[in-house]
Amino acid sequence: MSIIGKVGRKSLKVRLLNMNIHIVLLIGAVTMIYPFLMMMSASFKSRVDSRGMDIVPQYFYNDEVLYKKYIESRYNEQAFDFTSQYKNKFVTVEFLKFPDIPNEAMNDDWNEFITPRHKDYTEFDFAVSEQFSRGVYTVNERAFRDRMYAESGGDLAKLNSIYGFSVPSWEDVREESRDILSRKFTTEMTGMMVPYDKFRRELPLDQKSFMSLDGHFVNNELLPFYRGNLQALNDSLGTDFVSWDRIILTRTVPQGPLRDHWIHYVKKVLNIHHITLDSTGVNGLKDFLKKKYTEVSMLNSSWDAGISDFSEITLKDAFKSGAPILDYIFYIENLAVPETIILQSAEYDFREFLKNKYKNAEALNDSYSLGYKDFKEVFLPANSPENNLAMKKDWTEFIKNSDLSNVSVSPLSQFDYISYLKKITGSEELDVKALNETYGTNYDNELNIYPAAYLPAGKKHEELWRDFVLNHADPRFLSISQAENGRWIAYLNNKYGSIDSLNSAYRLKTEDFDSFSIDYQNIDYFVFKANKKAIFKEQLTRNYIMVLDEIYNNGRAVFNTLWYCLLAILVSLIVNPLAAYAMSRFNLRYNYWIIFFLMLTMAFPPMVMGIPNFLILKNLNLLNTFWALILPAAADGYFIFLLKGFFDSLPKELFESARVDGAGEITIFTRIAMSLSKPIMAVIALGAFNAAYRNFMFAFIVCQDESMWTLMVQIYQLSQRSSPGVGYAALVIAAIPTFAVFVFFQNIIIKGIVVPTEK
Repeated sequence: MSIIGKVGRKSLKVRLLNMNIHIVLLIGAVTMIYPFLMMMSASFKSRVDSRGMDIVPQYFYNDEVLYKKYIESRYNEQAFDFTSQYKNKFVTVEFLKFPDIPNEAMNDDWNEFITPRHKDYTEFDFAVSEQFSRGVYTVNERAFRDRMYAESGGDLAKLNSIYGFSVPSWEDVREESRDILSRKFTTEMTGMMVPYDKFRRELPLDQKSFMSLDGHFVNNELLPFYRGNLQALNDSLGTDFVSWDRIILTRTVPQGPLRDHWIHYVKKVLNIHHITLDSTGVNGLKDFLKKKYTEVSMLNSSWDAGISDFSEITLKDAFKSGAPILDYIFYIENLAVPETIILQSAEYDFREFLKNKYKNAEALNDSYSLGYKDFKEVFLPANSPENNLAMKKDWTEFIKNSDLSNVSVSPLSQFDYISYLKKITGSEELDVKALNETYGTNYDNELNIYPAAYLPAGKKHEELWRDFVLNHADPRFLSISQAENGRWIAYLNNKYGSIDSLNSAYRLKTEDFDSFSIDYQNIDYFVFKANKKAIFKEQLTRNYIMVLDEIYNNGRAVFNTLWYCLLAILVSLIVNPLAAYAMSRFNLRYNYWIIFFLMLTMAFPPMVMGIPNFLILKNLNLLNTFWALILPAAADGYFIFLLKGFFDSLPKELFESARVDGAGEITIFTRIAMSLSKPIMAVIALGAFNAAYRNFMFAFIVCQDESMWTLMVQIYQLSQRSSPGVGYAALVIAAIPTFAVFVFFQNIIIKGIVVPTEK
């Protein structure tokens, strides 16, 4: 029955009041639901998209965001591996985009080459995709752990015995390979590496990322030396590289300007397993070992080998771990003649495969559709093309000769603009007032001085803006409209005369097979495209999989929480009714003082009593027990007050008639008082469950032993060492039991609130 009758609802004032009440309630509902939806959304995210404040993760409907998430996982959240593999095209995964024109022919050739051979390559050639992440179990980490679990029948002690492990929990059954192209990466086939190496080799091709020596050479040797400035490299070495991805680590030492860098990188940085020697180099190695050990017996003792003569030594012997590899490293770093060194990797093998298949570079260019076919294909970039110095130079020159009304300036150029103003005014500190009077600007202070986004109206301001754009602005902060595209094509046509000349200047075609740059972004894109559904499912579920794995396989938190809630409900349904019944049935002298004392406990936050309770439990030697969790909350002032009021409202004749019929006090309490108060008992049970289930701080203080952790404590510990997405997933899962209880028992809750009033 509604509170407002039909007649009252016809009044305009009542309708407005009713509408305003519903609006306020709706706003209140939104303020409660929106944060929960935000938490739900965050529980499906990873680091690359965690900053978004959307309630529906973008990768649900945007494939490019899903692609970013996949590449982040594919390179195990290692920014250095990502930038090396993509040859410095993108600063971070956040800036990653789909390839402009996916090259299916190149991908087909790569698959034709690598599919029959990928199991022949070693751990020094490829990294395992999705084997490691900061704070979440990735698909291959879980796969390896599941394999070990199945092999040992779920017995961790047996697994430790089989392989000589000493891992304390299943969570520690993991292995990771980082910077596999670096000299510091070595693999001793002991312990966890034994089963992991077998697991790694048997992975399907799409789970292997073959790492680029070219990119590793650029990122480790050239970028630090020239501070990421390709033009500085060209000026210093007299080269004309247009982009970092056109720099190739040749298989043998080059005779050109990169020679010194090649030698330093190969001798000091590159993983020794990618370095082999020609026959002259092998003989040099044998001579070195002969001088060092003098006798074969000494070498055999050190190498744990059975070689009968120094002439029998092979590179296979030198690549063994321990003393052989150390001797080989010493020889390469200090004695090997650069001309005797030969590099080996899947990259060089693929180039050899292409050479045998296409015979000449022009056939390769035609097959891959490399370069432009016509000037009309060369669209005007909106922003400075930073990945190609030749195109960037043309773009910058074109800007200076274009219609500046189609050019815009980014606010990011503020620092350059202020420096420019100080230079033309000849002052270290700008006089904003004088600046405004001279150029017709309206700046209020130096911090808010920005260049106009577009060509300004005032004559002096326009001249100032033009001079800044044409002579002082960094091209990275300029943009140009596509309205200039026709003039751009005409400019290029006039400058180069033929499309072949432009392709040559921009280095868009391969001149020979040895300088062919493998586009790993293109390869990864087709892997993503072929496995998009599986990738989406993995990104959608992996946070929750980790939470469930932690909850059910590590620790006793679920068991502890279940028992804690049950015992808390049981104790609360015994202690509180007994106390309330005693004060209601018996006229105790200090009844009101007791009630006042019980009500007084409601005036203080629970944690005010945290330290006293902790000290009492410590003195009673009850820490890390269920008693420590249950006893402090056994009696609740609010529940006792509520029950006493209900018992007081029951007719006294009811108890007197029961007494006349011969019922004892226990019978009266259990058969009459408790029977009539079932709705309130249900509310008390729900309150006890809710308090016990969400108890975190006190449980964390009194039960610090991991074997006594409750679910809330375990979730807290999990969130401290996991990614934010996993933490939010844990909170969502933890909210399900409470939500379910209140959904299914809401009628009982209402009855518990209404019954005392009706009585």
